[in-house]
Amino acid sequence: MFGTKIGRLLKNSGKKERIQFWFASMVTVTATLLYTMFAFGLSDITNDSLSKNDVQQLQGVLSSVILISIIAVMFFQWILATQLQNLFNIRKHFTEALLLMGTPHKKIVKIYVSELVQVHVSATLIGCVIGSIIYIVVANVLQIEERYVPVQIYLICVLIGILLNSYTIGSNLYKLLRGNIVEKIRNGNDYIKTNKINVKGVLVRICIAAILVILMQYISVTSTVRQIVELSKFCDILAGMILFDPIARGVYQLLYYMTKFMKSKDAFLSVVMSKSYFRKVKITCMFLILSCTLFVGLHSLFRMVRVSGENIVDKNIGYAYVLDKKDIEVNDRESDSDTYYGLKIKSKTESGSNVFVSGIDSLYVNHFEKINVVKGSEEGLNKVLNENANSILMPEIFAAPSDIGKTIKINMEGKMYDFIVAGLYYSNDFSELNCFVNINYLKDTLHIGSNEHNIVFFNEGNSVSDKNLLTKADIMRKSRERAVSGTEIVEAITYLLITCAVISLFIYYSFIAKSNEKDILRFQAMGVPYLQIIKIYIWNAVFPIIISGIFLLPITKKFTYICLYVMLSPYYFVGVKDSGIYSEIVLLLLFSLISIAVQMFYILRLKDRKNFIEELRNPRM
Repeated sequence: MFGTKIGRLLKNSGKKERIQFWFASMVTVTATLLYTMFAFGLSDITNDSLSKNDVQQLQGVLSSVILISIIAVMFFQWILATQLQNLFNIRKHFTEALLLMGTPHKKIVKIYVSELVQVHVSATLIGCVIGSIIYIVVANVLQIEERYVPVQIYLICVLIGILLNSYTIGSNLYKLLRGNIVEKIRNGNDYIKTNKINVKGVLVRICIAAILVILMQYISVTSTVRQIVELSKFCDILAGMILFDPIARGVYQLLYYMTKFMKSKDAFLSVVMSKSYFRKVKITCMFLILSCTLFVGLHSLFRMVRVSGENIVDKNIGYAYVLDKKDIEVNDRESDSDTYYGLKIKSKTESGSNVFVSGIDSLYVNHFEKINVVKGSEEGLNKVLNENANSILMPEIFAAPSDIGKTIKINMEGKMYDFIVAGLYYSNDFSELNCFVNINYLKDTLHIGSNEHNIVFFNEGNSVSDKNLLTKADIMRKSRERAVSGTEIVEAITYLLITCAVISLFIYYSFIAKSNEKDILRFQAMGVPYLQIIKIYIWNAVFPIIISGIFLLPITKKFTYICLYVMLSPYYFVGVKDSGIYSEIVLLLLFSLISIAVQMFYILRLKDRKNFIEELRNPRM
């Protein structure tokens, strides 16, 4: 009976915060379900919906997306853990009162756990339903073969929630219940401890950051695999995040002196408050940095890949028109610098990947298409151009440097042929993979006449009218569209991420604004004008945005290029500009407006309160 009454009192203690926490739990479960589906089901989805050729081309970006999905799951769980901790902090006085009454620790734990289990169960059920509906809609729009969320994904999602919530609840209850309650109450405002910079802690952080940078340099020197070298650069990002505390505190110290020198009372008071509540500022900044980095980084990645798809065609393809005749025909005349009669055979590798085997010679390379070879493959290009042999030049997307000199089997017109990989080159068209061989050797091998062709390249305008005639602009468009073909689902991830982040940020700011009520009442009791209080809290919302912006630009840029270079060689992005900074500014402005709006809402609620002393004496404040 006693436990039931306490349970009712607990539910009434911070009732609005309990509702906010339920909503935050539901959003987190929804996001976790969708991102878990992306992380564990994306590989299968993509393999079913793309050709083997496309899958081979997209392995790098898919690996990055799976990693990002896992990070996103951790990110939203961290947000929920933070909000749960705020809920415990709001009920701190209630818990202390129970302890002073002599309530056993086991009874308090049981009451808290039973209440939070009820919240989490209902939030999980509704979150799973909403997540499933969203996924089904996305799957139908994007024509994903896997139309429903498998049972194992639900189980993984529930298990993640149980494990992380159990840890968060357990650690918070341990902090609340440990030690002597009388001594705790005597000590009072323990948050003031965080106002000082711990020199020893700063030195430890600097050492850890230095170790990470050294590790990255070591991997970049010793590893020959581009993807591993690029992924090692995440050490730079981790090092920057580890140094966040001392850098952010240093910036606040600088703001402290600047606002004091400029005699801006509102900004100065806001800086003093922020330094006292640095942990809140840190959580807000980390939230902004992580959410903006993931969204802007992914958005920039796909924009730059598509622009690259156009650029490589524009820079390296010289012909203005191409006519793919499909069937073998006799040449009207000999090839020259204006018209090239070529041979292009649709083929399959031994593993079943789709490729085109195209015949080329010096005339083609000099007048129709610039072929840029990977370093060390110059001799291989010469072999293909000048020797009537089974040498083949492979796109570097499709093969690795270790494959040079090896024999590869290719199925052409139903028969397997052996080719020796002479070298690698950078593809000039993302819409198809071309393997180049000597045109005379290709014709001899397939018993095609020297004056026959099935494709024609034109350097200038022509009077040919054919439905298969493609302009250079058509090729650029196809290359752009196929640059990340079949990964519309990945772009959907970015918009899902920012939507969930905005909702979670709104809830988190609500928690923060609620916890600021006591300070606002103190200002009112001191006679601080109401307009000045509003200005103080506007600055309080702006300063974390400034701190986040300092970290956001370099981290987002680094994150974007890591993902790009894991996906494709840096060669493809020479001259491609990153416009991510504009998205970052827009997002930071959006988050600033959310922060200001929520804080103003709670300040205006307190405007008409006159009995400040009674409010401040209330232990539930």
